[in-house]
Amino acid sequence: MPQQLIYTSAPRGVVAGRSGHCTVARSAAMREALMLQLEKFSYYQHLSLSGGQERPIFCCRILDLRGSRYHVLTRIHDAGLDFTGRTNFLAHHLVFTPEEIRDVASPPVILRDWPGWIKSWEKYPELFENEDWTSLTNLPRAAAPAIQWQQMTGDAANGYGPLEARSGIAFNVDNLSDEQVLSLFAETLELLELRDPRRDFRASAWQYTFTTSMQEQDNPADFRWRCLHSDNPASNRFAGPDTRALSGVRVLRATNEEMIFARSGRQAPKFVIPPQNVSSVAGATVKLHAKAEGVPTPAYQWFAVDRSGGKQIIANATSAELLVSNPPLGVTRYAVRASNSEGESTSDVITLSVEQKGQPTATRPTTPTSPGRPPSAPHIKSAGEIEQQRQRLETEQEGKKPPRKWPLFLFGILVPLTILTIIAIHERQQQRLIANLPRHDTNAPVSNQRHLSNTNLAKPPMATVSPEIKRSKPTPALSTSQPAPAITPSAPLSDTVARLPAPWAARRIGSIPAPTSAFVDKGDFIVHGAGRNIDRQYDDFFFVQQPAANSVDFSSRVKTAQRELASRHGIMMRESIRPDASFAFIGLSQTYILWAHRDATSTACQYTTVPIAPLPLYLRLVRRTNSISSAYSTNGSTWTWLGTNQIAFSGKDFLLGLAVCSGNAGSVETVFDHVAVKNL
Repeated sequence: MPQQLIYTSAPRGVVAGRSGHCTVARSAAMREALMLQLEKFSYYQHLSLSGGQERPIFCCRILDLRGSRYHVLTRIHDAGLDFTGRTNFLAHHLVFTPEEIRDVASPPVILRDWPGWIKSWEKYPELFENEDWTSLTNLPRAAAPAIQWQQMTGDAANGYGPLEARSGIAFNVDNLSDEQVLSLFAETLELLELRDPRRDFRASAWQYTFTTSMQEQDNPADFRWRCLHSDNPASNRFAGPDTRALSGVRVLRATNEEMIFARSGRQAPKFVIPPQNVSSVAGATVKLHAKAEGVPTPAYQWFAVDRSGGKQIIANATSAELLVSNPPLGVTRYAVRASNSEGESTSDVITLSVEQKGQPTATRPTTPTSPGRPPSAPHIKSAGEIEQQRQRLETEQEGKKPPRKWPLFLFGILVPLTILTIIAIHERQQQRLIANLPRHDTNAPVSNQRHLSNTNLAKPPMATVSPEIKRSKPTPALSTSQPAPAITPSAPLSDTVARLPAPWAARRIGSIPAPTSAFVDKGDFIVHGAGRNIDRQYDDFFFVQQPAANSVDFSSRVKTAQRELASRHGIMMRESIRPDASFAFIGLSQTYILWAHRDATSTACQYTTVPIAPLPLYLRLVRRTNSISSAYSTNGSTWTWLGTNQIAFSGKDFLLGLAVCSGNAGSVETVFDHVAVKNL
């Protein structure tokens, strides 16, 4: 365990102690050299003498001494006046070898939480022989999500910021306490679990040296992160052109997995595609496949399973797929385990059945035989069989008779009736189309009325629709096998209004009195939507949707939109077509970009808003299990993430699509392009 040294500026000098199992200094000469080096780090600048504030200083250093490397944690603080009236301070050091750092928490956690830090010392120097290090080894490690970064900056993902900063950067921490600084550093180092390419982030965390307050005697090369206080003269010396407040640090780049990890923490693996039983023939190569979701991304290990259930690890079978070359004849059994730092999950045992190539399949005789009669015996017809044959022959003879002739006067009656019926049906369809035409608001601006009239909803521009869309079959309505909600369900649109390629379909969610329509023209989804709002516990809006399952990355660009007061235009993931269903939505209104969501346990819709961005605007929703993240972008490559929320859907299947509401009785037009649905 680590070596500890306590140094005080009082005349009683240095006190050093070590564990009975310490491996830091194996010889007296090395121990003496180490203690002399630690004494050089033991200095304290009393800021109260120059009008500043006395505060403890916490440091993490790497010390190279005679070919050996040590990790040194230091706590220095004011100790008042000694018996001669001089200022005094106390420096306490803990020294770790590289082999010991993997068994303990990260440096900021030890400096913040270890109860063994000495706050006063009045003894003579003595050597500690048998220290109890239980309190050090039992310290809990920092946990994700990054709660302190979320509270300080509004986004837990900003905890990646210090990892992206250059080595030797200085941070101003005037507005933070020492405990807050250590908490921010502890959460940042915990995020190394995804940023460390070697996946040895426990050791990597000790490479990020730091001090919570630079002193004038400090060597800046000792620290990767340098914290400055304005009341310390060292602030002017060590500040650089890129010095900024630690609470103002922002993340520059992060993957979706890193975002979820910072905001939601670790998630144990869960199989979304379990392995399936497979049948094959001898000599073939068989592929077994599984997929698990979790944060961090799970690692896989396949096993061969015997009849008693015992598992044997398959060497190098550590991916989601297992290729079995030339499997043996008969039945073999397999299972796969997915694991990460949060836990593990093992699949059910599956079977691989292999038969000989070209093996004939046993077939039953086509003509059953009587139990007591040999197969070759002639069959004697019974009286019942003879009667059935006679009736069949009479029926065939009846079918050969000439058709019965109808009197000619009946044609004079039936033909006119048929023509009148066709005319009546046609006139009724025309009346329905006229009734569905948009009613122009007489109080609306002239330009807006002209824009709506040009959409020509009654006669869609078939000439501009691609031939593939013209030939597409009508999109079937969603299954109605779900139990009917207490509120009035939405009604599907007819194909005379919605012309969309499969699997896209259109739905009126809730109560919509105004006309709605949607069609695709040269790849653009042109949606005329209406409805009161996407709000509270009940929704009224127009939805162009398709079914989805499991994890998905859904994005689109709003090309143009009529942003009337209280209107909404965006993309949505939704549990069902019920107006009170759970959903996640990102879109824009007249004045802002909106991130809205409703969970099954929520009493109302939850909102997050940011200032409006100019069109065209990219929108994005990413669902992993029940965690849904939202983002927007002005260029389609640099994304601004608005949040991640746990939004529970009752089943795996859900709907995703384009959502538009007008906020009033009329319709608004929105043009979406670059619509992309990517399964994860």
